[in-house]
Amino acid sequence: MPLALDPAIIGREFDRTVEGPVTADELVAFARALGETRPEYTEAGPALVAHPTYCVRFRGGRFYPEELLKLIDVRSGFDAGKDIQLGAPVRPGDTIEVRSTVHEVYEKTGRTGSMVFVVIRYTLSNQRGEMLAIVDNRFMHR
Repeated sequence: MPLALDPAIIGREFDRTVEGPVTADELVAFARALGETRPEYTEAGPALVAHPTYCVRFRGGRFYPEELLKLIDVRSGFDAGKDIQLGAPVRPGDTIEVRSTVHEVYEKTGRTGSMVFVVIRYTLSNQRGEMLAIVDNRFMHR
């Protein structure tokens, strides 16, 4: 494991945040900002659900656990992509619980030198306990 990181950090929850309730106006505004025109995303009513990418707006309260902040200069990195596994759709009135874990830490060497990748997993669920999404957010640091 790079950075002399304690492997016990992998998979351990380091933050839990609750947001919401989500409003119909938020869902419609988000979809319209994307240029979406389908009525299930843009028209308030009983059929309204969040656009599938709405889940990426949730992050939790802490960026990284303290153990990583001691090893990585977060100012030296950037977002390197996301993987999303969708579950139940987000609906108006949902309260979203976001649980954050370190999913993976790995090192690569490229043309410009060594890079460390940190994957933070955000698991989103609603007030009914339904899994809404799992978002693996990948960050690259030099």
